Amino acid sequence: MHTPCGKINISLPFLGYQNISNALAASALSFALKIPLKKIKIGLLETPVISRRLESIILEPNKILIDDTYNSNVSSMISAIKVLEKMPGYKILVTGDMAELGEKSMLYHKMIGNTANLSKINKIFSIGNMSNEITKVFNNGKHFFDKKKLNEHLKSFLLKKKKFVILIKGSRSAKMEEVVEELVKDNKKC
Repeated sequence: MHTPCGKINISLPFLGYQNISNALAASALSFALKIPLKKIKIGLLETPVISRRLESIILEPNKILIDDTYNSNVSSMISAIKVLEKMPGYKILVTGDMAELGEKSMLYHKMIGNTANLSKINKIFSIGNMSNEITKVFNNGKHFFDKKKLNEHLKSFLLKKKKFVILIKGSRSAKMEEVVEELVKDNKKC
């Protein structure tokens, strides 16, 4: 970070471009209050990662799960896609429905499928009524109507991959944290 009083290197402990903007805003406010750069850096580094918001879980070396199941809307889904496409290895998005979008819900879900098509995501798995629209539009997607079958498919699919990042996202009503918990539990057995 460069300021009129000097510069300082900072590596943020969380993912996503939106978090860079938030860190810069907090830094600007702190700087305006004449807080020293070293204290600003410490404050940013000690900012806790909020559970289930782009939270990285290392399953094994080269196998990363990103839990973004806190909630979902169009802009947060686009942010998640941007994070995922920058990650190394095979990129998988697992999505549940985005809730409370009103009469344009189908259109928004299709828009996410189109956004994903323009990204470097390799595969999308979806579950829920509206998320089916995402996988209909995406070039390499598969939809499930049963979470148990989704989990079984994910487990066998991931066994075939040596290096992957899987990002799981959906609105609270989709309860996508259950998919995260199942994958973490299954990984601990191995």
